[in-house]
Amino acid sequence: MALSSLASQIRPFPQVAVYQTSWAGELTFDQIYDDLAHYASNVMKRNGFRPHEIPECLQNGFMVLWETLAAQHDFLAERTRRQAVFFIMARCKISTMRYQEGMYDSLDTLISSDWHNTADEHVIDGMQRQQGERWAGWATQVDMRADIERIMHKLAAKYEHSLKHLVALYHLTTQVSRIDAAKIVGVDPLRWYRGYALPVLQDLRYEFAEAFLEAHDYEPAGPVEFPEERQNGGRFSSPYACWREQYQQGNTAPADELLEQYQDTVCVVGAIRAQLAGKTYRQAALDIGRNPRTFPKYMKRAARLLAAAYA
Repeated sequence: MALSSLASQIRPFPQVAVYQTSWAGELTFDQIYDDLAHYASNVMKRNGFRPHEIPECLQNGFMVLWETLAAQHDFLAERTRRQAVFFIMARCKISTMRYQEGMYDSLDTLISSDWHNTADEHVIDGMQRQQGERWAGWATQVDMRADIERIMHKLAAKYEHSLKHLVALYHLTTQVSRIDAAKIVGVDPLRWYRGYALPVLQDLRYEFAEAFLEAHDYEPAGPVEFPEERQNGGRFSSPYACWREQYQQGNTAPADELLEQYQDTVCVVGAIRAQLAGKTYRQAALDIGRNPRTFPKYMKRAARLLAAAYA
C-alpha cells in the first residue's frame, strides 16, 4: 500500500526545462521570451536603439540569459521583470555592433541618394516577393547582386598578385577585425592598414559609387603599389641616429654623462641603455619591469637626448 501511494506521487520528468521567476512562477524559456521580448524592444527604442539593431540585440541578450538560466535555474527567482529586461539590454552587444557598422560605408546611403529614397525596394533581402511589385522587385535585386559580384571580381583580379591587398579586401567586406586580418599576412596592423587597406577602401568606394550613384566625387585608387616595409622586429628606428656611429667608435663620454644626469629616472635611464645596446622597446621595458605598450615614448625621448648630447 505504501509503495502504491509513493508511486502515485511520482511525476514524469518534464520534457521542457522550466525556470522559476518572481513575477509569473515557473515558465519555460519560450514563455520567458514571449513575456519579455516586447517589453525589452520598447525599452531599447526609448534608449535610442535603431530599428535594424533591435532584433540582433534581442538575440544576443536572450542568448546570454539562456546560458545563465542553464547554469542557474533560479536566476530569475529573485529578480523583477524590469531587472530581467535590463539584464538582457546590458548584454546585447550594441557597442560592438555599432563599432563594426562604423568600419564600413552604408549601401543604403548610396541607394537612397540615387533612387530617390526608395532604398526599401532595392535592399538585398533574400529575394522575397515584394508587396505591390512581383517581377520588378526581384529583377532589381538580381541586378544589384550582379553589380556587387562584378565589383568584387574586378577588385579581386586587380589585386590577385598581392595577398596583403586581397586580405584587405576581405577585411573591408566582412566583419573580420583589422588585427585578425593583419595576422593572416603577418605584418603590423597599423602599417598594413595604412599601406594596403586604405587604397582598397578607396577603390571600393569608387566602384560602388560608380554602380549606384549618378554623380559622385570618389576617386579610384590607381595602380597597385607596394609600400616599402622595414622588418625591424619591433626595434625602434630612431630618426636621430647620428650619435650611434660616434658611440660605436669609442666616444662614450656624452652617453655616460647622460646616464649620470638621469640616474634617478628609471624609465629614461632604461631607455638610454636600450638605445645604446640596440634593444627593442619591448625588451627594454621588460628589463626594468615596465609595460611595453607605454615604453616607446621613453625610447623616443632617449633618442632625442642622445642626439642632442652628441650634436
